Order: sequence, then C-alpha cells, then structure tokens
Amino acid sequence: MLKDNFFYLLDYTDTNHSEINFTIRLNLEHIIYQAHFLNNPITPGVCIIQIIKELFSYLKQTDFTINKIKSAKFLHPIVPTVHNIVNFKINWEENNGLFCLKTAVYYQDVVFSKINLESVPKTHFFPLQSSDASL
Repeated sequence: MLKDNFFYLLDYTDTNHSEINFTIRLNLEHIIYQAHFLNNPITPGVCIIQIIKELFSYLKQTDFTINKIKSAKFLHPIVPTVHNIVNFKINWEENNGLFCLKTAVYYQDVVFSKINLESVPKTHFFPLQSSDASL
C-alpha cells in the first residue's frame, strides 16, 4: 500500500460517472527514491501502476486487483524533485465486473505516462481462458 506513505491524495474531482481526476503529492523522502535512484530520484513505473490501482480502489471503496496491463507508455520520467504534484485522469468502463481503466498521468502540459489496464474487485474471480493456459 503506497497511499499515505509513498504518496498523499490532495484532491479529486469526479467529472462524470466514468471519469475522475486525482491530484497527489509524492513523498520525496520515501525509501523507494533512495534506491531508484540515489541523488537522482525517478518514480518507478510499477509504482505509477500501483497508484492507479489504489486511487481507483479509493474511489470505488473496495480493493481491486489488476487483471491485465493492456498498454503502458512512459513518455517522461516523473522526477519528484521537479514534479512532486502529479495528476491522474482515470476514465473507466465496466462490463460484468471487469473495469477497463484508461489513465493519463500528467502535470499541467507534461504527460508522464498513459496506461490502460483491466481491473476487478478482489472478490471477483475470472478463470484463465483456454488460450491463456500457456501463460
């Protein structure tokens, strides 16, 4: 869990029933930034993806798990010494308990990443399809 430790939720705006904008502040003093990288901190991509999951779980008031990362484009590194305030714009569609999230991570006119993933509440179980069995 990164919320209230690695990042802090500052604000969110529910623009409609399937889009929300979050504003967070990154904790530059967190130990992750000592390892990634000492004296040149960069927010790890896996942390950005975890933040998306946690923000959506916060919104829906239930714990979600990531089923699949459909695409992840990291366009600019998030350097917390330069940008410790970051916005997450999450658009989603729901189909039978499967949520497709399209997220843009940005601050003002700088887009850091665009991530599309599938997520489900932890109470749901989607068995592997036969085409997925080789994974």
